[in-house]
Amino acid sequence: MASQLDLDQGGSFRQFVRRYLGPSVGWVNSPDDNVVPVTSAGTTTVLVGTTLVPISVNGNVTIQLPSSKASVIPAGAQPGLNLALPITIVDIAGFVDGAAVLYTILPFGTELIMGLASIQIASPYGAFVLLPILDGNGGWTQQ
Repeated sequence: MASQLDLDQGGSFRQFVRRYLGPSVGWVNSPDDNVVPVTSAGTTTVLVGTTLVPISVNGNVTIQLPSSKASVIPAGAQPGLNLALPITIVDIAGFVDGAAVLYTILPFGTELIMGLASIQIASPYGAFVLLPILDGNGGWTQQ
């Protein structure tokens, strides 16, 4: 996969919008539609701010999520790191069959996804919409 950071040649579509975070923080630029397409088997690590991961691979894929914890830096100093943006991970081609082809989603470090160490998309055209838990323990929940 191409770089998620090289916006000129990386192949990742990243769109930002201005969001109002209240009178103490004000308007901030934040990720809106940040798509990281997965087209090859193996492990793909997604970065903070990614909102959509469409998978079209006839093979096993592992998606490594970023940390869900809020930044220890106050929102007034770095407001973009305190946003709770969901990540949608979806099998757009229907390759998953529940046996030979599975898409596994792993949380960052010791964080959990709905109390589990990993989850799998095990049915064709399956998807998860995961919302980060911004408290001290971090983790992900289904939206």
